[in-house]
Amino acid sequence: MLLSLAAFLAYWSGLASKIANALPLPENGEKGIETWDSRCKQNGGTPFELQHGLAQCSWVIEDSVPLTRLPNPFLRYVASLRKGEKSKLHWVAPVDDFYNAVLVLHEDSLPNVYFRYMKEDSSYIWVSKNSGCKFPGVCPRIPLEWSALPIDDGFDFEGQESLLAMDVFMGIGEAPIYPVLSGRVIEVGRDSSGFFVEIDHGYNVTSRTSGMGAPSDSLSVGDRIEMSTVLGRLSPKDSAAFFLSVRLNGQFVRWTDFYASTHPVLPDSIESFEKSFGF
Repeated sequence: MLLSLAAFLAYWSGLASKIANALPLPENGEKGIETWDSRCKQNGGTPFELQHGLAQCSWVIEDSVPLTRLPNPFLRYVASLRKGEKSKLHWVAPVDDFYNAVLVLHEDSLPNVYFRYMKEDSSYIWVSKNSGCKFPGVCPRIPLEWSALPIDDGFDFEGQESLLAMDVFMGIGEAPIYPVLSGRVIEVGRDSSGFFVEIDHGYNVTSRTSGMGAPSDSLSVGDRIEMSTVLGRLSPKDSAAFFLSVRLNGQFVRWTDFYASTHPVLPDSIESFEKSFGF
């Protein structure tokens, strides 16, 4: 009986102590309550308070810092792109919602800014401010720059039915034509429309640029090309056309659809997004 009573008193003493420690008494402090600072520090970061109800968690990224300490897969991916010996990584989110970031800044050899943007269907994507492209992912360029000309609705040419499997571009004569993405040359030659170059861009994307007035003399099958490589030039006229066929997973896709899928946010929307958060 005495042993049972002693055991009960010991149990009650411990239980009472646990209850007392759990109560919000002054001497108990705020133990167990997570804040922005504590979450940031738990992940090895340095916290900062910003304006507009935002806060920032920052890391210095170097070889000795394991990427697993970063709290988000997107952060770990961005950090893995580091080119210098060290870089700085900043995670910006509402002060009351650490994991719901609005912006990531990676200060590497060049600063790269990524916005977390909500689409019309309420899903989220990351968009690169530098390129305007969905990130990560392919980021094509327009094959004509300053030389591009608008195409009239009444535009016609011999073999127009072939536009079912290609897009037509118009530009100032002899202007340079660029690849839409970097890649590897898999075929060069000449067909009924003029000189052509076919490129494997990876990611199951290929393109065929045809109807060029003059090809680049330096291009050969197997060559690795960048987006700054000149594939050829338009015919020497006041205005000339060439053709582009982009294939995704072996299926032809319209250039406007392909470009829009990789650039889901208009530049004006990115600017408005920045202003809404005071950046």
